[in-house]
Amino acid sequence: MRALILCAVQFLLALTWTLYVSFLPQLAAQAGLPRAQVAWILMMDQVIFVVTDLALGVMADRVANAMRRLGGWVLAVSVVSALAFVLLPRAVSPAWLVALTALWAATSSVLRAPPMVMIARRLHGSTPSFLVACSLLGVGLAGALAPMLTARLRDASPVLPFIAASVALVVAVMALRWMEPTAAPGHTGAAEPVPSSGDRPRWTHAWLLFAAFGLLALGFQIHTAVNSTPAYLRYVSPAQLVQVTPAFWIGFALCVLLPELAALRRYPARLLLLLAAACGALALFGFAAAGSLKVVLVAQCLVGGLWGVLFGAMLRAALDAGHVGHEGAFTGWVFAVAAIAAFIRIATVSSGASKAAPLAGWLPWMPAVAWSMAALLLAALVLTCAAPGRWDARSLAGR
Repeated sequence: MRALILCAVQFLLALTWTLYVSFLPQLAAQAGLPRAQVAWILMMDQVIFVVTDLALGVMADRVANAMRRLGGWVLAVSVVSALAFVLLPRAVSPAWLVALTALWAATSSVLRAPPMVMIARRLHGSTPSFLVACSLLGVGLAGALAPMLTARLRDASPVLPFIAASVALVVAVMALRWMEPTAAPGHTGAAEPVPSSGDRPRWTHAWLLFAAFGLLALGFQIHTAVNSTPAYLRYVSPAQLVQVTPAFWIGFALCVLLPELAALRRYPARLLLLLAAACGALALFGFAAAGSLKVVLVAQCLVGGLWGVLFGAMLRAALDAGHVGHEGAFTGWVFAVAAIAAFIRIATVSSGASKAAPLAGWLPWMPAVAWSMAALLLAALVLTCAAPGRWDARSLAGR
């Protein structure tokens, strides 16, 4: 039941983002903002995500240390987020639209790192990473549904979809709070033995991990938001896009639980990251060089599946690296790095740089190059952590 609830929460959270992006040009026009300002609002959102994902991750760590349950705090902030989202279609001035968007973006971060803290602190063994993978499954399902949903709602009013999505999300968060395990009396997240300074992850190791993930996230952003549609349009008409664009997210949803298989859990998360990044780079090269729709779709499913493995393994590595007491901070960094990558992609496209030489010529190959560079960083991480005398237990390696 916990797996289903976490999947539903992340599915609905991703769905609200899909609705928001789809209707934002309409909402901006209604509020008196020119269409050119939409990109600036989206970039503002990503900056807010960076700040609040980090802040709420750290706050979740502290709240978990002081309270027996996190669910009430998460639910309260989620209600504020839902109210802001419901009011967005009613914004009739630029100031109100920007203020409500900022409030929604800031409070929606409570459903990223804090739920990871809830499950990492209260559950043990392989259960936390399995539940994290289930939450990512919800993201994949929402991504697969997004093209069809966007096409269906293109000419609809945003009021009813925004209300329905917000109510459903609050109900899911209420269920998450109800299902949250309660810490034993007198127990805090810091009560477990904390690794000594010699056993803590070296920040050089952690920054190497996050730098690699930054390249992976940037490659993902450029591939899905910039390169995929032109590749499809070489073989299908614009009206048929809705039939082929879910391919990436179908692959993601099919493979995101793979790292939780018993055969793969024996391997460190950093090793899974390295192998998936290397295979993903090859798949991206294949996608860029594809000469038929069939090859494009196969490569797209493969890249999506490997991105699912990468994201799941990255969160598993972050939770293990932050154990005990810093799970929120480390997972907050994962989501913040993803937001930075999204910011760079939006800025590149909105500025017109993506269509200017020489970047336009390199763009189809950039995701593959980025993932190749990430694989090199991850190889350095694997070799560094495996060296004698280096920190390895509880590592960016998984338990």
